[in-house]
Amino acid sequence: MKPQLFNSLKTYSKKDLFSDLFAGLMVAIIALPLSIALGIQSVPDASGIQRGIITAIIAGFFISFLGGSKFQIGGPTAAFVVILFGYISNPEIGILGLAIAGIMAGVLLILMSLLKVGNVMKYFPYPITIGFTTGIGITLFIGQIKDLCGFNATGTEAIEKIVSYIEHINSFDLATFIVGLIGLACVIVLPKISKKIPSAFVALILCTGVTLILNNFANTNVATIGSKYGNIKAEFLPIDFSSIADVNFSALIVPAIVIAFLCAIESLLSATVACGMTGTTFDSNQELFGQGVANICSSLLGGLPATGAIARTAAGIENGAKSPLSGMFHAVFVLILYFVLMGVVKFIPLAVFSAILMSVAINMSRFPLFIKLSRFGIRDVIVLIATCVLTVVFDLTYGVIGGVILTFIVNAKNIKTGIKIEKVKDGEIKVKGTVFFLNANKLTDSIAKEFEICDNVTVHLEEVERIDETALEKIVTLNKKIKKQNKNLDLVGYNKKICQRLDKFFKVL
Repeated sequence: MKPQLFNSLKTYSKKDLFSDLFAGLMVAIIALPLSIALGIQSVPDASGIQRGIITAIIAGFFISFLGGSKFQIGGPTAAFVVILFGYISNPEIGILGLAIAGIMAGVLLILMSLLKVGNVMKYFPYPITIGFTTGIGITLFIGQIKDLCGFNATGTEAIEKIVSYIEHINSFDLATFIVGLIGLACVIVLPKISKKIPSAFVALILCTGVTLILNNFANTNVATIGSKYGNIKAEFLPIDFSSIADVNFSALIVPAIVIAFLCAIESLLSATVACGMTGTTFDSNQELFGQGVANICSSLLGGLPATGAIARTAAGIENGAKSPLSGMFHAVFVLILYFVLMGVVKFIPLAVFSAILMSVAINMSRFPLFIKLSRFGIRDVIVLIATCVLTVVFDLTYGVIGGVILTFIVNAKNIKTGIKIEKVKDGEIKVKGTVFFLNANKLTDSIAKEFEICDNVTVHLEEVERIDETALEKIVTLNKKIKKQNKNLDLVGYNKKICQRLDKFFKVL
């Protein structure tokens, strides 16, 4: 294994350097308000702001420096918010316990990379991935209603929060809601005008100005970082091991496993998206190694668990990133902004951060995709909806475990049927059986192998009974990649049911 950075520098130019610097700066402008928002929602005290930014700096640097993707940019992500808040609120875990769990997760990720587990993660069922990300998005969205509306509510679970909002409906604050709506309008509308506009940063500046006017001239009381947390110092928060004897290590086992699992899934998903956008490849095991080191370092210096972030990675690519240096520059720029801007952070309203995270939750949930996928075969629909509901009602752990169990139950027949791939001639293969999550990679690997010797590949599907969502997603992803290389993939002979699913999937993804 070798970090992608070293491969990228072999053909690096001065022009690439300027492109990476610009991309890093633009991503840093996006990452700063997002990191603050994620930190506030993850940690229920003033240090949440610092921890969110520290994560972007430390984890962001090491994920790019030691990762296996050319374009991956990491930091705190929305997927962690719900579980981290629950862990920190647990008296058996708390801040110190979470930091140690983050280190344990980092060690697990490094072990996973050395054991080549990255090769196994690609078999993870697609309906479960969409199910739990949508579930996390819904839970995150529900959690933002409190600060957006100014409710004096409580609760840690999604259902508890909804009940509390209803009970405290009289605490609704119109001025706070107006500020939140302005922020929400910025982060939703501005990207439609141009993806290069740092909408979250614009929302932050505009809402801060509106809040200052309302609080000083309209006699309102819109909550700000300063009114809730006081002045925030720009500093790192290294672990204080003096209380380590009081830590219940047995209570950290599950959190460490969950953090490691979520890091692995989300980072590999983000790297895959980056590859689809650029037509490149990545080393999954090296990526896990980089994630492991990043999480250890972040936890040691006061940060939170981190992973590759799809939004920041995509922003880097859209702004001209050429190598992992763009992610490293992003971390340096966030560091500079951290020490330069902390003096004015106290004026920022809390509602704007809720607006930013509501936008993130909506994008993360991918409701249009979820709805369209729910119209496919009954097996995939059961897994998709069950994973989502279990994640919202309970948590990510129950969602994923429940989804995996259901996946194997509903695919029992497919496992028995299996798949057989025959090469007819160069550029032409024939498939028999059922294509599903356990053998989908076998098919896409066979197709990719043919593209090494041919520009046009034909796949005969006359004897294929069924193709599940995971296999369809991998076929569509491969098709996008080879189209960027001006090559052509033809799928022929499939039955009417597969035809309908292929048509829907190619339109959806």
